Amino acid sequence: MKQAAAFLDAAALEEYCALLQTMDTLPLRVTGSSMVPFLVPERDSVLLTKPAERLRRGDIALYRRDSGALVLHRVCRCRNGLYTMCGDAQTETEPCIRHDQVRAVVCAAVRKGRTERPGAFWWGFFAHVWTGIIPLRPFFCRLYAKLRRN
Repeated sequence: MKQAAAFLDAAALEEYCALLQTMDTLPLRVTGSSMVPFLVPERDSVLLTKPAERLRRGDIALYRRDSGALVLHRVCRCRNGLYTMCGDAQTETEPCIRHDQVRAVVCAAVRKGRTERPGAFWWGFFAHVWTGIIPLRPFFCRLYAKLRRN
């Protein structure tokens, strides 16, 4: 499974997230490909903030898997206090993520040099429409690639 990573190693990233306890926001450059097409590695970055009491469908969260890996994915479902997560480039979801695993939440993204926040068109599209068509993503990605070539 592909995952979004950062320019920091896991230990440094954990310390970086701990800084959120004393700061409002922190920027983080995206280097993994799991959040494509919304976030493109080496081009885009995100602004992290402390997680709210409860995440909502469409939120992008940085969380630690039980295996220890830190991952930046979108919340696809919230049920019984557990989250189901999925990268925008993926078709398989990751269920049973607990809130205590969440280290930070994305409050803004810098895409193609422009800052996008919740409420912006593309943010809303990926948060609501894209999370609802997970099994159809490969078809739409192939169609998009074909249209771009022509």
